[in-house]
Amino acid sequence: MNSLKRIVLVLPLMLLVLSPAKAGSKNIDTVYFNGQYAFGDNGVGIPPYGGTLNGNPAEFYCVDFTHDIKGGTTWYVDALNLNSSASAFGGTRLDNKTDYLEMAWLITQMGLASTQALKADYQWAVWSFTGATDPYSKSVETTLLNEASFAVKHGYTGAGWEILTPIGTYGQEFLVDPPQIATTPEPSTMLLFGAGLLGVSFALRKKWSAKGSKVEQPQS
Repeated sequence: MNSLKRIVLVLPLMLLVLSPAKAGSKNIDTVYFNGQYAFGDNGVGIPPYGGTLNGNPAEFYCVDFTHDIKGGTTWYVDALNLNSSASAFGGTRLDNKTDYLEMAWLITQMGLASTQALKADYQWAVWSFTGATDPYSKSVETTLLNEASFAVKHGYTGAGWEILTPIGTYGQEFLVDPPQIATTPEPSTMLLFGAGLLGVSFALRKKWSAKGSKVEQPQS
């Protein structure tokens, strides 16, 4: 019984202490890359890449041509919604909200492309932000980039997309569409849950204390 009392009293306190860890400005997630990609092109893999985000199946779109990764590896990332203010992008590798919005638009169009060749062109256009050049047609790359710029200037918001920036030197920067992924409870939900449990634990403690102080009356 004493062990049960301790669990009931300690659990809500732990939830209250741990919940604010993800309630700050940064949302720390875990990326696992399993080595899968859609198809190969000119010696590289074209996304989407396979893996998990916080243990949930996910499809990743690489926006970073300057860092190599291997299948079967895991790293931590700072997740940032593309709808965030421009100042919030200071922790990303490009520190430029517009660039990421244009890349998200290009990736969206890549998903609609009917051929692998066109999908590859869209992906090379995405990689051009980090120094890559389309090995097939510079003019096509320029056209796609101009279309992406036009879309962002005329209202494309990248709703739902997040940029996953590695914490540390290892890992590629990915764009991901989180609505496809099952998520863990929000910090505010965990905070309310912990507060509720804390209230219940105090009530039970009071009840147990009352039982412990009860004195048997002598029989007449």
